[in-house]
Order: sequence, then C-alpha cells, then structure tokens
Amino acid sequence: MKTSLGISSLSLFVFTCLMLSCTQTTVAPTRQVSSSTKHLDRYINVVLKREGIQPSKMSEDAEFLRRVHLDLTGKIPTPEAVLDFLKDGSSNKRQRKIEQLLISDVYFDYWTELWVNWLIGRRGDRDTHRVGLTPWVREALTNNIPYNQFVQELITADGELRENGAGNYILRYEHSPTFLTSHASRLFLGLPMQCAECHDHKTEMWTQADYYGIAAFFTGIKSERKENIDSVDMIGNKMTIRNFLITNQPAETIWVERLEEQVGPHFLDGSAYKGSLLKKREALAQWMTDKSNPYFSQAIVNRIWKHFMGRAFVEPVDGFGAENPPTHPELLKWLAKDFVIHGYDLQHLMRTLLNSETYQRTSQTNASNKDDQRYYSHAYLKPLSPEQFFYSMLQATDFERLQEVRMEGLNQRRSQNRENMLRQLERMKREHLKKFLFLLDNGEMEEIEAFNGTIPQALMMINGDMVNDSASHEEYGSFVNYVLGKWREPMERLEYIYLNVLSRLPTAKEKTYFRRYLERSLYRNKDLAYEDLYWVLLNSAEFSINH
Repeated sequence: MKTSLGISSLSLFVFTCLMLSCTQTTVAPTRQVSSSTKHLDRYINVVLKREGIQPSKMSEDAEFLRRVHLDLTGKIPTPEAVLDFLKDGSSNKRQRKIEQLLISDVYFDYWTELWVNWLIGRRGDRDTHRVGLTPWVREALTNNIPYNQFVQELITADGELRENGAGNYILRYEHSPTFLTSHASRLFLGLPMQCAECHDHKTEMWTQADYYGIAAFFTGIKSERKENIDSVDMIGNKMTIRNFLITNQPAETIWVERLEEQVGPHFLDGSAYKGSLLKKREALAQWMTDKSNPYFSQAIVNRIWKHFMGRAFVEPVDGFGAENPPTHPELLKWLAKDFVIHGYDLQHLMRTLLNSETYQRTSQTNASNKDDQRYYSHAYLKPLSPEQFFYSMLQATDFERLQEVRMEGLNQRRSQNRENMLRQLERMKREHLKKFLFLLDNGEMEEIEAFNGTIPQALMMINGDMVNDSASHEEYGSFVNYVLGKWREPMERLEYIYLNVLSRLPTAKEKTYFRRYLERSLYRNKDLAYEDLYWVLLNSAEFSINH
C-alpha cells in the first residue's frame, strides 16, 4: 500500500499486532438457559471429564459479541454495538442479544442468502431462479415455518412460479430426476448418494437401485412457459423473468441404462411406493421429513452445529454413513429428537446451541485442550465465509458512508434523488462482491465455505481500492480521515480503530506499543501512523477468522 514505512518497522508492527491477544478480563454474566441447552452442556462436559480435558473459560463479552454477530448476521458488529454491549451490566445480556439478532432484518437477509446458496448455489444477481427463490426463502424464515414444512414445500413445488417461488428449486435443476436426487439427498438427508448414480457405492450400503428408486419419485415433472413476470433483481433494478407452470404427469418408472431395466419409486428401506403417480413427490417429501427417518433431523442439526461450532459431528457435513461416524452420536441423536419435539423449529435449535457454554467458550486454549479438535473444549477458529468476509470488510472500511459522501458531492453538480443513490450504492456493493467471489470460484458446483487466504485474495486485501480508499488520511470521507477529524487524542483514535476492525478495545500492551510507535516513527506527518495501524489490523488474521 505504501512505501514510506521501513520494511523492518512494518514487519515488527504487523507481528506485534497479530501476536498480542486481548488480556482484558470481564466477569462472565449469569446465563438463563433452556433445559435443552443444559442437556447439551452436560453431555459435552461429561465427555470432557472422561477424556481428562479441562475446558477453556467463557469468552469475554467482546469475543462473544463478534462471534454471534458473524454467525447470525454475517458481519462484525459496529463499534457502537460493541461499546453498548460492554457497558451493559445485566446478567442475561447474552441471551437478550441472541434474541435481538434472531428477529433482526440483517439476520433474515444473511440466512436467506445462506439458504439460497445451499439450495441452488451461488448464482448471478440477475439469475431468474435466485431472484424468484429469494423472497420465498425470506418469507419462510421470517415466519419461522417448521423445517419439515420448508423442505416439503420445496420437494413438492408446483403451479406457476409467480405464485410459488419454491418452484425455482425444481427448475434450477431442470426438473431432472437425477440432479434433484443427488442434491436433495445431500442437503436434506446428509447422504452422498450421487456416487450411486453410476455404480453401487463402494463404502456405503447405497446401490444404484436405491439411487434410482428415489429418482423415480421425481419423474413426470413438466414445465410449461407462461406469461413473463415483472420483478426486480438483487439490487432493485427492474427485470423480466420467465414464468413457468410446473405440473405432474403420470410416470411410473425411470429407465436406467446401466441396469438395463425400469426402476420404480421405492424408499431407502426397500419398500415400494404404490400410491397415485401424481402424488409421488408428496409421498417422498412425507417419507423424507418423517420423524422416523433417522437422517432428516440429524442432517440439519449437523449442518447448523457446524455453522456455529466450526466442526460438524459428521464430516463432511453431507457425508453421513459408516465411513464417517459422528464424534458424538448420542448427542447428535438427542439434539435431533429435541428438534422434532419442538416442532422442527430452527430458531429453537439455534437458541439451544448459541446459549450453551460449549458455544460461548473462548477460543484461547490451555495446556489440557490445546490439541483438542474433537470434543469442543474451546471455540474452534473458523475462517470467514466469502460473504462474511466481504460484508465485514464493508463495515470495517466504512464503505457505505464514504460512497455516500462521494455521491453527495456529485449531487451538487447533478440531480440525483435519495432512492437512486441507495440503488447505486447497492449496485457498487454487489459488483465488489462479484469480483471477490470470482477470485474464490473453483469452477464447480461445490459450495465455497471459507476464505482460505490465497495469493489473489491477499493481493486484493493489500492493494484493493476498498482498503486503500478507506485508509487514506487525506481523502475526505475515508474511515481514517473520519477518525482523525472526530477525535484528537491518540488513544481515542486507537480505540475506535480497534473497535471498528477487531470489534474490541486494544489491550494495555497494544496501547503502549502504538504510543511508542507513534513517538518513534520517522514520519513528519504522524497521521500516516494511523494509516499503518488501520491497514495492519484490517490485514490481520484476527480480522479474517471467526474466533
């Protein structure tokens, strides 16, 4: 970014900022938790005692707040939110924060994007299936409909897309029986059955006949082109999307060339479906989501657990089977049963996990648990997902305020109403996100789950316009320029930069080090030192990891 700072000084500064950890101590608040959460913690703690592992202490307030914001909203908290939380002395403030986030618009936005990605993959902002499916998913999450109903409506979707956005899931996979079987079995049952499309599974019980027995439930789906739909894309621009009518036609079997036979619909227990051919998908959805199905509830518990805890009971998350036994089979079964008892309530499942000691432990380890990657004795470090990283970058760079300052300057020379400004701002954000995801694209359908720190990504961080624009102390409206103008005392400036980037206050050691750096710097203009500080923190491992 800059060449005026000597390499040795910068390296020392980077090393020190990355290695120093927060040593401030806070008293862990009294937690009011449900019986489900207490059972979870008892199970984990019994296993830890059996293994002779001493769990880590509870996380400090700032550490917890950053973690829960990233997990529920996909981005770091604002400096003001951090300060408010630190000042709150109530005993149940963590539970209240969880409840507050679970009904926030930013939670619904983030989890809608998560579910759309899980359902149809990362698609372009003007992709018709993404545009059509997104409002349906958001409404389902806003109403907190039971998860079994959510999946049933996706599997059985028919009618016009204008009336039923869930149909975009069926059409995303071209209503192909094999595509739908492979995806639905992975996402909703956690079963990697796609291997059985070509041959009997080499390590699991699934055969080609099993695979095509499920695929036969998806035969006979037809789509008819209807009048187009006027809609808006992901940034609010008007667009026309194609409308289809999805219908079910009688189709009893599916021809499997490799088996040289017609295969009729049958469930994984081997029982054949003998009902109406027009109701096959309804029967499949009922079987798939039935409480007696050992995979359905465990698959979603496993996926949500991994999102919050950093490691799933079964890895990979869609790899249930003899080859990948769960680390805590009894706890997984109990959580799945508890999920069913509470009406397939995803928010109940989230509350159970988020309010637990297991989730709220610090990521700092002790001599007893430093090598534990199995028993959840401490919070596991989680690389940020691409979206988490990007939206946290937007917040840490104060991107929106800087762009609004620039646009307001343009308004002095041309007329531009507020609505157009916001649409333009959203367009800029989505364009930046598109570029960022392009760097991560592996060219395949697999989900991109984590920011892995590749060289192109690192160069984007170091030299990207978003970072450099926000770091300039001279550019009016930039983050560093804003901090220098709002506060005069060096420690106040230092604290706000830490709050904005790392969501915590600097430690005493960090304050001392920066004070010395400021005093001994060879810069004639000491404002440049704040650019260095900001740039280092933004490029630190602490920023790019959910800890």
